[in-house]
Amino acid sequence: MVCDVIKPAGAPENNNNLTVGDSSWEYQQDADSGAIVKRWVDNSVTSVNEQRGGLIMPNVELMARGVIDGGIRVAGTTERFGNQYVNVDFVKATFGAGTSITKRDQVTNIRSKRDLGVAVWREEEISGFPPTTFNVMGVTPVFDPFSNLVEYAVLLERSEVQGG
Repeated sequence: MVCDVIKPAGAPENNNNLTVGDSSWEYQQDADSGAIVKRWVDNSVTSVNEQRGGLIMPNVELMARGVIDGGIRVAGTTERFGNQYVNVDFVKATFGAGTSITKRDQVTNIRSKRDLGVAVWREEEISGFPPTTFNVMGVTPVFDPFSNLVEYAVLLERSEVQGG
């Protein structure tokens, strides 16, 4: 799977010199153990996001799985009615170790690598079914037994503001 990561204006990584190209997994030999390990190499080219005022890192590789039940606050995908209507959607995502992702970022346009044009999570209530935008709720580094950073486990929550 791939997605677009939106870096907000003013983020520490947000400067005109930030260029990172097509991200990918590479097999490398670990210096400590000698084992052949799969490591993330992030070199996505960034572009300016005119609508939200920040940078977009397009085609960042990830693995995303929706939280269906038994997740956060009982159900991971539901609607809540009360004084305020809340459309709830949680996604568990895994990003490579070289990916620059923080709690300030947003993730959108999650799609399969086989069909890059069709978003997996879409807004069904908005004309044209635009891709769903998610806020990054938490980023947890995952290490191997030799204390090498392997990946980031990220919790995404549907953003209240959608479609631009």
